[in-house]
This record gives sequence, structure tokens and C-alpha cells, in this order.
Amino acid sequence: MPVTVNEWMLKYEAIVLNRLAVGEIKPKTWGDYKRLIRFCSATWGVKPLNALSISEITAEIKQKADTAPFAARRLRINLSNMFLEAQREGEIPPGHNPALLSRPLLTTVKTERLLFNEWLLIFKAASYCAPDYFQRAMLLAIVTGQRRADIGKMHSSHVRDGYLHIDQQKTAERIALPLTLKLASLGCTLGEVVDMCPSNGWLIQHKGKPVHLWSLTRWFQKCRESAGIEAAGGKMPPSFREQRSLSERLYREQGVDTRTLLGHKYQQMTDGYNDIRGKDYRRLKI
Repeated sequence: MPVTVNEWMLKYEAIVLNRLAVGEIKPKTWGDYKRLIRFCSATWGVKPLNALSISEITAEIKQKADTAPFAARRLRINLSNMFLEAQREGEIPPGHNPALLSRPLLTTVKTERLLFNEWLLIFKAASYCAPDYFQRAMLLAIVTGQRRADIGKMHSSHVRDGYLHIDQQKTAERIALPLTLKLASLGCTLGEVVDMCPSNGWLIQHKGKPVHLWSLTRWFQKCRESAGIEAAGGKMPPSFREQRSLSERLYREQGVDTRTLLGHKYQQMTDGYNDIRGKDYRRLKI
């Protein structure tokens, strides 16, 4: 009897959990696969796995693309992996991978990049319309180039031997940034920013507790609006996370190794952050 989608999901979950246990995939990737398993069971359930067609897979991907294009692209990639594992286990014929044969989605990023002069305006607005901790959060974001979640986890105990030690939540990459790291455009070192933060406890805190990450997003939006920064051409205005791209671009101009700074394994990933998405001119230096 052909294996059903539900039956295969049980086996597939065990395979993915084993990959997680041996370190082949990261916890975040496991989370993506767990959502995929729930999706497949809810969508196709008792249907034989080998009966799933290209048109069925394409229809589900297109439906998700209407509201979440990047999630739809990830769904296609994960479905392709799921079918590949089923081939390896002999549950479906070799080459049967309808997800792989579905048309790849072309996604466009609608969020505008953040320019340094805009950052300065938002930072200034934060001095009168945001809590004290928010300016420090902005400084840490642009000087370290780290993600919002990693900024929220920074603790005074992570500062030792002249470095700020970071275990990135998304990728589990481990990097150590020297306190002497200086962002020339800002004229400020990482050590100077750290000295502005509480000397015992979370670097970004409110009443002794780490701040909720949503508050960083919310206050950035409020300060951006107060500074009068809007997006053009139907795009979304820059969010808190765009400070990571701005940091990369500013440090690259200084000749800093931004791939290590951002914690990327491949230069191609870092180059994506260097794309200004048509927001400004690239100026030739002579």
C-alpha cells in the first residue's frame, strides 16, 4: 500500500529530528520543518504521498504567495526536501518531486533601505519621544550590525577580554566583536556604546528586565514617523532591522570584514545586505 501523507510525516519528523540532534540543521530550521509537517498533514492527510501532483503543490504555493511571498518560497524549498527524503527512504519513485518541478517564485523586497542621514534624524527624534534605552539600542544596532533578537540578549557578562561575545539566535553563529571597533561615520566605538549601558545586567533593559523585542520595532516606527521619514513608490518605510544593512554598508566603506561582523558563512549573504535597492546613488571614489 502506498504511504499516506500522514504516515510519511511521522517518519519524516523522526528524520528531521535526527538531523537536528547531530547538528546538521539549526533549531530555527527545525521550526520551519515542524510547520511544514503540520501543513502537509492538514492539507493532504490520508492522500497517498506519491499521488500528489505538480498542480496541487503549485496551487498551495500560489495561495500562500498572495499573502506571504517569502513564506511561499520557503514552503517550496522545504516541500522539495521532504520529497527528496521520501525518495531516499524508498517511499516514492526516484525523481518524483512535484515541488521541485513547480515554478520558482520571484519575490521582491518592498522595504526601503535606511540611509545614514535618516538614521541620524530618527536617533535625534528618539531623544524626546522614546524611552532612554531606545537610543542605546539604536547605537548597539548600528555599531554591532546585529539582529534585533541578539541586541535584546546582550548582557554585561558577555563583555570580557576586550570583546563583546555574541551567540546569534537565528543561526547559532558565535562571534566576538572588539570593543575598539569604531564606526567612523558615527565617530563612536563599541566600547563607548557599552559604557553607556548598565554595567551589571542586560545592556538594553527597562526596570532591570530585558525589553520586549516588539518595543524596539514600535519605538523605531514612532521615532521614524516623528522624524518625517516616509517611503516612496508604494514601498514600506525602513524598520528597525534595516540598521543591520546600514551598518554593513558603512563598515564596508571602512574596509571592515563585514561577513564576520554579520556572522555570515557566505559572502553572497553579506552582499545582499549591501544592496541599497535603488534608494540612493553609488558614488565612485577616486
